[in-house]
Amino acid sequence: MALVLTIPLLIVYCYLLIRWEKLVRWRLDERPSKTIKNIHFVGLSIISGVGLLYGAFDLGLRGLWTTRFVILLTLLTGCFLHFISSTSAVRKFERTYFKAFAFLPVIVGGLFLVPFLGVVLVLSLGGQLIEPANEVYYQDNKLRIQSTFIGVLGPPRIDVFEKHFLFEKHLYRSDFNAFDFKSVQVNYDRDSTRLHFMLEGYESIERKTVSFEP
Repeated sequence: MALVLTIPLLIVYCYLLIRWEKLVRWRLDERPSKTIKNIHFVGLSIISGVGLLYGAFDLGLRGLWTTRFVILLTLLTGCFLHFISSTSAVRKFERTYFKAFAFLPVIVGGLFLVPFLGVVLVLSLGGQLIEPANEVYYQDNKLRIQSTFIGVLGPPRIDVFEKHFLFEKHLYRSDFNAFDFKSVQVNYDRDSTRLHFMLEGYESIERKTVSFEP
């Protein structure tokens, strides 16, 4: 069913993308076009910076939806600006960039046509983007403990984030899956923070303790 719907949609989208400038004359005025363009590039800069911070220090923007909101806004403005922007609002190389960016839905749709691997990749990345946490088990002004969707082929895992002013640090990802999780107890000691996880397996209940230095 997915193939039946995807192929004609891709054909129609590609046709409109190539023929849009001749088919539709309407465009936004120069000022809103520049505003949307600037929003896109600011978002792209934020995503790049956060990606580097997370790769080097496990730091991301604070909040479940903050980074994802920036990503979604950047994707939307990038995909559609070519269709609606004033010609005078974008330079020649920028117009080439946004026209290429507009093919992103074609690439994503094309992955759906790749048996198994493409579908798994798209659904896994899409799930991580639109569902930042399956459930938040504990949250205060210092920590957030949640179950996180990691892909369609694997069960959700438990993640622990430490909150700072503008950022949050990823402290821990469990080696057990969230389906075995029963409860968590948080103890703030003078020299460490201790998390006591209660896990319910098929045969018994066990306790797992994780400690973090301040």
